[in-house]
Amino acid sequence: MKLGILGPPQSGKTTLFTALTRGQAESGSSRGERVHLGSVKVPDARLERLREMYQPKKFTPAKVDYVDAPPIEATPGRTERGALAALSALRDVDAFVLVVRAFADPSVPHFREAVDPARDASWLVSELLLEDLAVVERRLERIEKALKVGKKPEDPAEYEALKLVKVALENERPARSAGLDKNHERALRGFRLLSASPWIPVVNADDESMKQGEEALIAPVAAKLAEPRPPMIALSAKTEAELAAIPDEEAAEFMSVLGIEEPGLTRMIRLSYEALGLLSFFTVGADEVRAWTVRDGALAPEAAGTIHSDLERGFIRAEVISYEDLMKVGTMPKAREQGLLRIEGKDYRVRDGDIINVRFSV
Repeated sequence: MKLGILGPPQSGKTTLFTALTRGQAESGSSRGERVHLGSVKVPDARLERLREMYQPKKFTPAKVDYVDAPPIEATPGRTERGALAALSALRDVDAFVLVVRAFADPSVPHFREAVDPARDASWLVSELLLEDLAVVERRLERIEKALKVGKKPEDPAEYEALKLVKVALENERPARSAGLDKNHERALRGFRLLSASPWIPVVNADDESMKQGEEALIAPVAAKLAEPRPPMIALSAKTEAELAAIPDEEAAEFMSVLGIEEPGLTRMIRLSYEALGLLSFFTVGADEVRAWTVRDGALAPEAAGTIHSDLERGFIRAEVISYEDLMKVGTMPKAREQGLLRIEGKDYRVRDGDIINVRFSV
């Protein structure tokens, strides 16, 4: 899972990136743009418990990659579409974290003078939609020029999809709300439209503002989004970065004083899984305990394929037990004795927390 962090200047997006990656980030480049790159292991208490149980030689949590690109600059009157360099580094991410500022700090000037997270969210979204509209219009123009001289589109599904997306974008709706079918989505995959990916808005507040309650902070922003409300979060990026920089015991005490029940890192990852429709399953043994990420709704062969392509190609069956059932009995032999270890075939839909052993032949 790869997430791109977007926001205007002084929104605190890089501070959030620092918190999410616990300061373990590096600079890099993507499409010629300087960016910050970082990865973080997905915290999962279930996986830690399995580690204690099996004492494996190797322990491999799931991983999330973050990309922090340059800020999106406000350029009033901009007429050239497709000109936001900050976005070129983020065309290959799975989802976008959209950071808007809700904290007042005289020492950190706001790029539009006054703090207004709802206004900034609306502006940020409009910039993303304009970028996509530029891409769609350019491609449609080429196709329609060819049509005028009697050349049919190489891919009729692409032409149909582009027209549907253009209507959505012109009505200030994202590409993912254009009513595309699977063929349409496949035809447009190479365009990497920014509004085809999920958005996770983050309201970056301060500790005092957080006392209002999260809903009070995110509701005005949600009202500006032209779609069903996406997963959203309000937090203090500054506080989260401070928590990430100190030992866990001190961080727990600090959180208790501030009334923070769960670190922003954990909440952000959970929201990311929700936005992308993902879940985790596990493989266990003396050699390795590992978490795997797969789409919600994946069948057993697809899950096997995330482990290795040979497992999907030669899939025979899967031995499956839920994490909860294994914890109830304590060991895999006891689970087998009590009939909790199930044999599932190709039509089995994988569930979050499943522990799977794949039987295959190639």
